[in-house]
Amino acid sequence: MPKLTVAMPLVVEPGKKTKVVVRGVNIDGLMELRVHEPKSKGAIAGKPKKVGLPNNYPLDRVGDSEIEIELDVAKDAPGGTLAFSVVGPGGESNAIKVALADETPRTAEKEPNDGLDKPQSITLPAAVEGKIDRERDTDVYSFVGKKGERVSIDLLAARLGSPADLHLTLFDSEKNILDTCDDANGSADPSLTVTLPKDGTYFLSLIESNDLGGAMFPYRMLVIKK
Repeated sequence: MPKLTVAMPLVVEPGKKTKVVVRGVNIDGLMELRVHEPKSKGAIAGKPKKVGLPNNYPLDRVGDSEIEIELDVAKDAPGGTLAFSVVGPGGESNAIKVALADETPRTAEKEPNDGLDKPQSITLPAAVEGKIDRERDTDVYSFVGKKGERVSIDLLAARLGSPADLHLTLFDSEKNILDTCDDANGSADPSLTVTLPKDGTYFLSLIESNDLGGAMFPYRMLVIKK
């Protein structure tokens, strides 16, 4: 039976056709793409290819093959995600999801952003699309906040099939830890809601809990004032 792990990019736009690379296991001979939303469509757009598995990486989370598909997402597709599966000689795979872009401004990660001394500046609200692109990678973002503001930080990675097991830490302008989170809401994705204690610059630091990384470790981070 085929097994899907993650789709890249993690985010697609409603009302548009998007080429997506899907990673998985046992995806030879795929016959059909099934989109689990009646208004949207999709098709297999390429042939599967072996891409290898880094040493000591979990096969069931990372996958060793990938294939290109095309998703044609309805402009009025409901909900914040779109699920799909594939059918092969061994049956139908598990379903995985991509996020649907909304009105939150999208920001792409830009390296180097590897420490508190060289963060990537973002303006809130922001939907940051990045990846833990190598082992022991750290991604750091900074934003300006005011005393009393409530800020929500929500990571979407594991919930969208990414193998990234993220750990989130929030620092104040003096680089003191204000809060930290590993898992939240029954998933491996961290989430925080914090009332800012003072005016100033704040830092968000992301690491992969197992020190893994690579192109197949994407995430989406929503940072929003509530």
